[in-house]
Amino acid sequence: MRYKKQRNLDYSETVRFHGHDGPFLALGYCLGRFLIKKLKPDGIMGLRIRVKTRIEKPYTCLIDGLQCSTFATTGKGNMTVAGSAKKDIIVRVQSGRKVLQFRMSPLAWEICLHADDLEKAARRVLRTSIKALWYVQA
Repeated sequence: MRYKKQRNLDYSETVRFHGHDGPFLALGYCLGRFLIKKLKPDGIMGLRIRVKTRIEKPYTCLIDGLQCSTFATTGKGNMTVAGSAKKDIIVRVQSGRKVLQFRMSPLAWEICLHADDLEKAARRVLRTSIKALWYVQA
């Protein structure tokens, strides 16, 4: 089944969906926007994303950011989430034959885990380059 072209949520809509602003939400949103630009998926099922993280807040906030910016969702089944005991977040993305894997950088961890003000930390994430926030493992 084909769906008409959808409009991605902007960041303020993503915050509204999630319920509050924060660095993990921004981190997922930024990665998702990068993926859409780089991989140019064909429609709402064009990306398959697997997130491996601790299944607890604030780590899982990243998932909402990814869902809002990519159209990959747990409900449609093109996003899956696997639990991890480690303090690590790994995002594996497939678009057609292309597969990319991302691991959070130490800078991203610093911003996210040592935030005195969640909104300021989110703004810092939004201003920081993807290459500084994520290590790409192709």
